[in-house]
This record gives sequence, structure tokens and C-alpha cells, in this order.
Amino acid sequence: MTSEGKTRREFLKDACTACMGVSFLGISLSQLTSCSPFPVYKTDLSKKIVTVPLSSFGESTMVIVRDMQVIYDVLLVKKSDQVYDALYMRCTHQENPLTATKTGLFCSAHGSRFDLDGNVLKEPALAPLKKFKTELQENQVLIDLNS
Repeated sequence: MTSEGKTRREFLKDACTACMGVSFLGISLSQLTSCSPFPVYKTDLSKKIVTVPLSSFGESTMVIVRDMQVIYDVLLVKKSDQVYDALYMRCTHQENPLTATKTGLFCSAHGSRFDLDGNVLKEPALAPLKKFKTELQENQVLIDLNS
């Protein structure tokens, strides 16, 4: 066997290994992105009023309201049994998606941080997050996306 044959064989082996690694990484990332520290309620955010059942919270005080056709989620925060806040998870600095934590929201692009009321804790963002009006009706929270 010539050194050219060995080089070709090594190239194919390396290419196959790399391809398998990329495939595994893609599968792993798709599973990780579906994971969230909070419950996720999937709905149609193109509606003017979104209805989220209180059962969606489970044991959590927050629910991420998601529509796969929309870039930004809405974080629904239970302040008390009667008060709920709905925050648009879009950074006011350069419109990047935000990540929710138990203590607030942050932008991984430029480091902006917001509290669970939507107020800026750390710049470069200067404006608070957009809040939607909420209303509690029976065992549901209604989010008015026009507000």
C-alpha cells in the first residue's frame, strides 16, 4: 500500500469521525434547547389574547410561553395567587432573545440583565422589558399581547 492510500484512508476515517461527532452534537443540542429550568407552555402567540392554564406552572413560579413560529418567548411570572406579570423576552438593547433564571433575565449577547419586573439591572440595555397586561380568570391567566 502506498503512502497515498494510507493518507486517503486516514482522511476518510477522520471525515467519518467528524461527521458522526457533528451529528451527535446536533442531536444533543436539540435536546438541550428543549430543556428549560421552567415549564414551557406552547401556544399560538399570533392571537391577541393568550390563555395559559394555572396548571402549567406546576411547582414553579414561572412559565415560559412559547410559539415555535415566533422568535421571542413570553415569561409569565407568578407574583402572588392573584398577580401575574408577562415579560417579553426580547432584550431592549439590540433585540436579542433573553434567558430566564430564578432571579431575572439576561442577554447572552451583550450582558444586559433585568429583574423579574423587567427593570434594567445591568447595561448596555437602558429601557425596561415590554410588559403585557394579564388578567386572572378562573384557573387561567390571560395575556393581552396588544398591551
